Amino acid sequence: MVDFPKPADKRPQLALPSKSAFISAVEEREKVLKQRFDELNEMEAQLHLLRDDLEHKRAELEEKSRALQESELLMKNQKLLHQKRLSQLMEQSDLVEMRAGLEKQQEEFERKEAFLAQAEKRLNEQLSARERDLAKREAWVSAEHEKASLKNSRRLQAIVFTDVVSYSALMQANEGLTITKVRNDLQRMEAEGKEQGGMLINTMGDGMLMIFPSAIQAVRFSLGMQRAFATGSSPESLRHRFGIHIADVALLPDGGIAGDGVNIASRLESKAPNGGICISSLVHFLVKGKLQLPPGELEQIALKNIAEPVAVYKYTPEAILSMDDPSRSTPPGLMLPDEERTVPPFPVTPPDNPGA
Repeated sequence: MVDFPKPADKRPQLALPSKSAFISAVEEREKVLKQRFDELNEMEAQLHLLRDDLEHKRAELEEKSRALQESELLMKNQKLLHQKRLSQLMEQSDLVEMRAGLEKQQEEFERKEAFLAQAEKRLNEQLSARERDLAKREAWVSAEHEKASLKNSRRLQAIVFTDVVSYSALMQANEGLTITKVRNDLQRMEAEGKEQGGMLINTMGDGMLMIFPSAIQAVRFSLGMQRAFATGSSPESLRHRFGIHIADVALLPDGGIAGDGVNIASRLESKAPNGGICISSLVHFLVKGKLQLPPGELEQIALKNIAEPVAVYKYTPEAILSMDDPSRSTPPGLMLPDEERTVPPFPVTPPDNPGA
């Protein structure tokens, strides 16, 4: 048996400290641990403070969040209230504007109503003046008719009555100028009427009464005068109405005439269009085919103080202008028919010499 040598002890040889050094180290270690423990306690206290502070801040944030939510809700309510108020203000503005418009329309309506009332008053005054004038004419015609009946002198004549449209209003606007225009127009019509074979019987302010030996001459004269007045007329020119009828009239010693036919002619003139002519159907029958007439239609009209309606034809100034000039002179050498020959309507016999 072989004895091997024991291996060498390789474990390090530790030098163990002494007991006092070990106790000192332990105490030092405990001191450090206590210091760290104190630091941890202090840190824990600080953490508790921080946590409390964070809790307080969180509570404040929650309070602020609730306040912000309440403020947001309040702002939404205020916004809705503001929008509602704005809508009300807009509606109120629209209502105010609408009210202003209605007030303006009311003022315009009142202005128009006042104008219409004034115009109606003027028309009533003109109609009253016209009625008075017609009444005077009728009274004059009746008186002259009574005088003529005693003389028993009568003849068939074409009767022409004329007057000025809106004469009363023109006189109110400018009396002097209107009188001058009326005088000039009447002189012009009298001269032209004599050229056409007519005779002036009487002038009545703004109108005149003429007679012609035939209906053709009376219509030709009236168409020619209305055409002349309408051609190249200005807004300041006068407008006339013509009424034509043919009837058996009483011839008066002083050169006047009387009879129902005169009343009818006067009434026809008042029914004529402004600037136009109104003729009885009897006159139309006599001149139809012998004289060019404007387009017109037969009408039945009622005349004041005339028992039965009268059939008439009315011609507007536009219709008269659309036709050829009816007052052109007859070519030399052409013999007119008997009904168109220009002769004095009748001789006037002085009252003191009835047998002349």
